[in-house]
Parts: sequence; C-alpha cells; structure tokens
Amino acid sequence: MGDAQFRLVALDIDGTVLNSNGEVTQELKSCLAELEAQSIRTVLCTGRRWRNSVLVAHELESAHPVVVCCGGALIKRADDESTLYVDPMPEEFARLVVGLYREAGLVPLLLYDEPLSGRELRIGQQDHDRALGLPYIQANAGCYDWYGGDYPGDGELPLEVYTMDGEARIRAGEGRVRAGVGRQGIVEAMYQTRYGPDQLAVEVHCASTTKWNALSWLLAEWGVGPDEVVAVGDDVNDIVMLRRAGLSFAMGNATAEVKAAADHVTGTNDEHGVVLALQRAFRL
Repeated sequence: MGDAQFRLVALDIDGTVLNSNGEVTQELKSCLAELEAQSIRTVLCTGRRWRNSVLVAHELESAHPVVVCCGGALIKRADDESTLYVDPMPEEFARLVVGLYREAGLVPLLLYDEPLSGRELRIGQQDHDRALGLPYIQANAGCYDWYGGDYPGDGELPLEVYTMDGEARIRAGEGRVRAGVGRQGIVEAMYQTRYGPDQLAVEVHCASTTKWNALSWLLAEWGVGPDEVVAVGDDVNDIVMLRRAGLSFAMGNATAEVKAAADHVTGTNDEHGVVLALQRAFRL
C-alpha cells in the first residue's frame, strides 16, 4: 500500500462521499484534485438514481464524468448524459418482482434509463393512494408517471424494482420478497434517512447487477486491472466491490458486515474518512 500501483478510485456516495449533512467537503475536493493531477481516475459507484448521482458528480469537479449508478445497472456520462452500459431486468422477472411487492403490501417502483428531462419512475395506478403517502414519492414529484394494469405495457425494460417506506412496513414484507426472488436476483435493504429517520429501501436487481460488475466493464474498457482499484464504501451494496478491489476501505459508519468485507476501516463520513483512506493508499 502506498506505491504507484493504483490507477482508479471507486467511491460510494451516501455515507461515504457525503457527510451526514449531505455535503461534499472541501478537503475531499482537494484530495481528488491532487489524485487527478497524478492521472488517477475517480469514479462514483452508487445505488442512487442517475438524477441524484449526477448532482454529486458535478459537485466533485475532479471526479471522472463516468458514473456507475442504480446499484450497477447503469453507467452514464455526467457531461453529456450518454449511456455507456446497461443491465436491465428481463420483463418476466420484473413482472414477478412487481407482484411480490404488492403481495407483501409494498408499493413497487420501476426505474428506467431516462434523461434528466424525462421521468424515470413508473408507478401503478392501483398503488396510487399508498404511493402518494410515501415521503420518497412526495420528495420526487415530477419524476414519475402512472401506468394502468398490473405492469407497464410499453415493453421497455426497467433497471430495477424497488420501494421505500417506513421500517416496520418494510420489515413485515421484506421476507416475502426475498423468498419469492430466491436466486433469480439480488435483494438489498438499506436505510435512507434523508427521506425520514425510519425510511428503508428494498431494491431488487438481476443476479448479474452489482457495482463491481458494472465497474469491471469500465475497467476492461480503460485497460485497468482489479488490483489497480482502491474502493471505499459503507453499505451492503458495496460489499462485492470492497472484496474484489485491489485495496478497500469501509467507512467508520459502515455496518459490521461491510467492515468485515474491507481490507481496512477508515474514519466516518463526518471524520473525513474518504480523505484519510486515500491519504493512506496514495501517501498524500
């Protein structure tokens, strides 16, 4: 650790790049600018939707314009919104998952690859009243369209199916979703406190969809090896990336499971944890 072997930094956003106030610190901006001067790329790898990811990419002026988002289902450029990579859900699987959410008493939200000028979320008319009561939907007015019937009929494939609700409701239905999905996909539950202290998201992707798989596609395009990657993250959707990268750091605010997957544990997102990790990796 600390030599010139690393050529790319992969950073999660929430709980990692952003502090608990949702801010990017000047210390992190300066650190990434120093890496950029050494021709070391920084790529954001996040579970966020494209709309919310690109804002952070623009704020991190020294981050590479390519962003891995939607948990690895999508790679886009922050400078022109072009799509470089997509790993959508087959319709049959997406239909199954939508049904499982409803059986579990949860509102299924289907996410698509749309430009910022479009509406990337689709919600069933039958879920109308429950959906409008969700803090997440209230915070994302103008980002969704309604569809009739049990499933959208336009043939477009979603990137993922997910929901966000109070923890009690999520925990009551999560087991049914997991059992129904089985090995066909990946089910991840993550707290989303920026929408409320008890708000919990449950996301379903294809079994092939991880941040690391998407990043691996990017590494092949750029001729960068897995051992040349430094990864930093804090939540369950970072675990594969932390295990596969050449060097990895779990944030101090990460769960025990995430910390166990990383090579090292750094400070929390309120203690400049990413900066400390990169200083250690690159001897800055």
